[in-house]
Amino acid sequence: MIERIRVAVTLCFFVVVSSACRSGVGTMPTLQTSASMGTGPSKEHARIAIFSDLPRSRYYFPTALAAGPDSAIWVADDIDQDAGASAIVRVTLSGKRSRTFYYQNSASPAFTDIVTGPDGALWLADSGDYQIVRVTTAGAIHVFSTGYQNSLSAITSGPDKALWFTDGDSIGRITTQGRITTYSNGISPGVYIQDITAGPDGALWFTESAGDRIGRITVRGKVTEYSKGLSPSAKPYSIAPGPDGALWFTEQAGRIGRITTGGKISEYSRGITPTEAPVDLAAGPDNAMWFTEYETYDSYEVRYSKIGRITMDGRITEHSNLASRAAPTGIVQGADGNMWFVETNANKLGRVNL
Repeated sequence: MIERIRVAVTLCFFVVVSSACRSGVGTMPTLQTSASMGTGPSKEHARIAIFSDLPRSRYYFPTALAAGPDSAIWVADDIDQDAGASAIVRVTLSGKRSRTFYYQNSASPAFTDIVTGPDGALWLADSGDYQIVRVTTAGAIHVFSTGYQNSLSAITSGPDKALWFTDGDSIGRITTQGRITTYSNGISPGVYIQDITAGPDGALWFTESAGDRIGRITVRGKVTEYSKGLSPSAKPYSIAPGPDGALWFTEQAGRIGRITTGGKISEYSRGITPTEAPVDLAAGPDNAMWFTEYETYDSYEVRYSKIGRITMDGRITEHSNLASRAAPTGIVQGADGNMWFVETNANKLGRVNL
């Protein structure tokens, strides 16, 4: 949402090319087994389709994706900094690539997130160049410099017709004309803000990965931080609104969290493989949240890639019919009502058929 090589979501996704992690922050810790809450795992079966029609090079790694304004899926396909231009790819709901727009500048872009803006364009966070990139569906590209050299890990469309993004220990706001405002008052120092999303209460909600907090910021810039109910070293990562009027988030320590708009936090781990970490999550059409997860070992090796599902009462299902080293990261609901995700380590796009 990965400092991913995103979603890019900016977890320095040790998954593929180490040069993708330019900021050196956000690396996942060794996972911890936590006390579980909620009911046991379900035995449901997910039908998953995998598509390979992204730019073909072993140096590409998709980091994030968005449901576009044109009912297509748009993918931020990053590339190793010495191998060429990164790509912004349009994929139809049949899994076919229909457009590819390449982007490169004097530095090397590192796309960490992509979202559809209120103006019908796609907006991307480029942590490699500290820039916000705007791309129309016709491929016109405009770049806005943030003026900061922190870490742009996520971007979302706000309730005020502007875009909001995370920038290290501050929150940024950019209008569709490119005017940027930054907010840091009320945010604890050194917390490393990882992801941000619009909440059902007209505010923006964000994760503080290093601070083990969930934050809330109003469109006027007033910040509130919540930590009560979070386990120690939870490392909250991605966050998204749920169908129940609450916010749901992933924890790098191997849990899914839920926070009400009043600040009450619950955590769920039963049903998640103890050695694996949930990454990104999004609401599905089935009154549940869907999330990506995988396990890492030996620093850069990936195994046991899965797609997970959690119901509003905390019942978790894991679906393991993915290639072991795929490393699924970003996930969204498409215009077709299915859940789409990127396999960052495999340079592929996946679809959970619901």
